[in-house]
Amino acid sequence: MLNPYSQGWQSAGASPPTHTSFSPTIMNCIVVGPQSRPYFRIEDAPILGVSVFQNSNGQNIALVQWHQHPEVEIRNIVTRQRTSEMLSLSPDQSSRTMTVSGATVTFTTRDNVIWILRRISRGQGTVTLELTGEAIRLGLLEPAMLATFLLQYGRNID
Repeated sequence: MLNPYSQGWQSAGASPPTHTSFSPTIMNCIVVGPQSRPYFRIEDAPILGVSVFQNSNGQNIALVQWHQHPEVEIRNIVTRQRTSEMLSLSPDQSSRTMTVSGATVTFTTRDNVIWILRRISRGQGTVTLELTGEAIRLGLLEPAMLATFLLQYGRNID
């Protein structure tokens, strides 16, 4: 299990998790953290209709099944459910809400940036997820990484 505190996620000037090496979508990318160290790998298996998320040890930690109504699962954190349930859309369709491990996070867009405790921003060839120490302490690193993927991938998650 990743312990962000012991690996530099809290230190001053530590780099936020960044999805890199993708073109033109976020599929088949590497998520790097402090010191540009790879923490996660996201791979697509189109024949199987799934996206697999692996930690730095190569263990599968999350899965998205791309059905008509996609489903998501994060091992030991989120039981299999529709992506539209994990990231529920507000009635006015201006934000999405995720509740994981008793913590509720709202994703809203402002100035073309998705805000989640800090923010998700997109650069040329990268997507950067900036989390607070509190989000990491609450165990939201993996769910936020998966949510970032879902929100940036461009496929319908409803």
